[in-house]
Amino acid sequence: MAEYKCYVCERPVKTGEKFTFTKKGGVHMDCFVAERRKEIQPEKAEQLRVLSQILDSELQHLINILAVQGVPEDMKEKVRLKYKDIEKAAGDTTRMISEL
Repeated sequence: MAEYKCYVCERPVKTGEKFTFTKKGGVHMDCFVAERRKEIQPEKAEQLRVLSQILDSELQHLINILAVQGVPEDMKEKVRLKYKDIEKAAGDTTRMISEL
């Protein structure tokens, strides 16, 4: 399992936790959203709320896929591609939050 250090709280970030990557590095989702909440203009708070809910859902979906057991050999590539699709979507959502 991969392990990173959250650039906000400096605690370990591990596979299986909700985290994302920005230009600054790995960050817990909650740390990232809390940091952005402090930095954005008040009129963008609702956008942050909606995007953070979407990101939370995407990251939970990734965790759920990692938890799937007993994947037949002929399905492993399909599961990997699905994981990559959702990972890309989470990255896009992270970028949108960063740009607020």
